[in-house]
Amino acid sequence: MWQADALLGLPLDEDRPLPRAIRTGEPQFIANQEELSRRWPSDTSGAQAPPGPDVAMSITPLSPPGDRPLGAWAVTYDSKRPPSLEKLAFMTTLADLAGQALRRIRLQQAHVELSTAVQQSMLPTLPEHLPGLEVAVRYQPSRDGLDIGGDWYDAFFLPDGAVALEIGDAQGHDVDAAVFMGQVRSSMRAIAAHDPEPGTVLTRTNELLTTMDAPRFASCTMLHIDPRDGQVIGTSAGHVPLLHARDDGSHRIRTLPGGPVLGVLPDIDYPEETFTLEEGTALVMVTDGVVEGPGLTLEDGLERAGTLAGRALHDRLDVEAMADLILDAVVAVDHLDDVAVLVIRRT
Repeated sequence: MWQADALLGLPLDEDRPLPRAIRTGEPQFIANQEELSRRWPSDTSGAQAPPGPDVAMSITPLSPPGDRPLGAWAVTYDSKRPPSLEKLAFMTTLADLAGQALRRIRLQQAHVELSTAVQQSMLPTLPEHLPGLEVAVRYQPSRDGLDIGGDWYDAFFLPDGAVALEIGDAQGHDVDAAVFMGQVRSSMRAIAAHDPEPGTVLTRTNELLTTMDAPRFASCTMLHIDPRDGQVIGTSAGHVPLLHARDDGSHRIRTLPGGPVLGVLPDIDYPEETFTLEEGTALVMVTDGVVEGPGLTLEDGLERAGTLAGRALHDRLDVEAMADLILDAVVAVDHLDDVAVLVIRRT
């Protein structure tokens, strides 16, 4: 503890054994207090003084010469019983391994921070007010690997006055998945600005991805909702079914027409279905991590999520509380995949 207390807050540019080892990457071996006094007189008085004359030190850097300083490993021992050359070599090897591990940890931390920033930049900010609709979203990354993934959601106004809602899942749980997700979402927005029909949007997005020979694929559900009369036009590209919850507590699992996932097969058309979202009812769009897992079949997961949504409407909970209920149920079954939830209620 004497050395730890003495070095607390010590600048790296100080001419003392441990800062020198960190700064230069050169090991420092001090055989006894006499050598310490000779080489670093300032370390032999006051708070820097070792507890006795028979204390020796071995200070091994955690970074090789020329590398960015990472730290050092200081060991004290009885100067009358110095470590053998084999023990000194062993200590040097351990310090080298610790330095490599610390370097990897720092690189991984930087990678995670960069990846998280990429993901956050890819996920949209929803409109603050959608006339006639209440919308809530939840997103949680996979617990396997980096805290990023390929799931996405979106909601935006269309030129015809309707609202587009989409949810999707790009293959993978890494930076490339997040980037690909952003490309798909941006492409769909750009296409919808000129041709808002969901089937056309998915057809043209698929054409774009297959033409680019995209290395990944994505599932997606897209809805075109007119809040004035509740008309919904929807289609799906290999995505999980939609949930339709009512305020009497009931729900329906609605499987939309469509086609395969985006980015695999060219020349695919995505047929649409039209239905009505009644006032006070809600649609729940989810990714497969919400309704499927190691101990949960897709059918059971959809039934559970639909039951929770219907119960929330029956109990007059708002869409934010409904989204929380569904997400909490996912966490309770130890999910492994990314999860995204998009709840839409017509007011």
